[in-house]
Amino acid sequence: MDETSAVVVLDGGLSTVLEQQGANLTGALWTARLVGEEPARIVEAHRAFYAAGAQVATTSTYQATVEGFVAGGYDEHTARQLVVRSVTLAQEARDELADTSPGLLVAASVGPYGAFLAACVTVQVTADASASPPPSTPTPSR
Repeated sequence: MDETSAVVVLDGGLSTVLEQQGANLTGALWTARLVGEEPARIVEAHRAFYAAGAQVATTSTYQATVEGFVAGGYDEHTARQLVVRSVTLAQEARDELADTSPGLLVAASVGPYGAFLAACVTVQVTADASASPPPSTPTPSR
C-alpha cells in the first residue's frame, strides 16, 4: 500500500460474503459465531476481500463481546480466546498474501457495545411511550 495515498480501501459486507458461502448467521453472535464454529469461512472471506482490492480486512468482531460469547454458551476463558482468534483469522489471510501483496492491514471491528448492554437491561415503557431506566440506573439530568 502506498503510504502517501489519500484513499485506503477497506473490506465490506462480511455478512453478505459469509452468507454467499452458505453460512448461517442467525443468532445473537451473528458473524462472530463462526470464529468458534467455522473459522475457515472467515479466513476465506478475508482472502476474497483482499483479492478484490481491499487493503484492510476488518475482523469479525462487530457483534463479539466476552459477555456475548458467554451468553452463547462459552466459558469466559474461551470467550476471550475467541475475540483474539477473530484477529488472528484476519492476520492469517493477510499473511498468506504478504509476498504478493505487501502492506495489507487488519482492523478490529468494534460494534455497538451499548446495543449489547441494552439487551441486558429491562427498560420499562410508560403509558406515554417514553422509556425510563430501571431504578438502579441513575437518571440522566436534562
